[in-house]
Amino acid sequence: MSDRTRAKRLPAELIDIAYTRQASDASDDSASVKAALFRMTVRDILDNGLTKKQKCYIMYYYRDGLTMEEIAKRCGVNRSTVSRTVAAARRKIEQRLIYLARPR
Repeated sequence: MSDRTRAKRLPAELIDIAYTRQASDASDDSASVKAALFRMTVRDILDNGLTKKQKCYIMYYYRDGLTMEEIAKRCGVNRSTVSRTVAAARRKIEQRLIYLARPR
């Protein structure tokens, strides 16, 4: 899988993880707690950590698979505005997840 494909797929997977309930695995409580914490964190980032435009553009781009051109036309803005907004949202998401993933 190319880096570009992986980069585009990962946030969509995070969105799916955040809004999908998974059955807990009784054999590994530690892993299920970590997974639940991860889901809660991603959901919190999407709901509270991004501006409305960032969340809208991220959802259009990753969940709905629209191009930045299509998002720009739909929202009546320039393509570069969409690109900058998506990049800023990615940085916010990455900063929060890196903090969560740090070894303790």
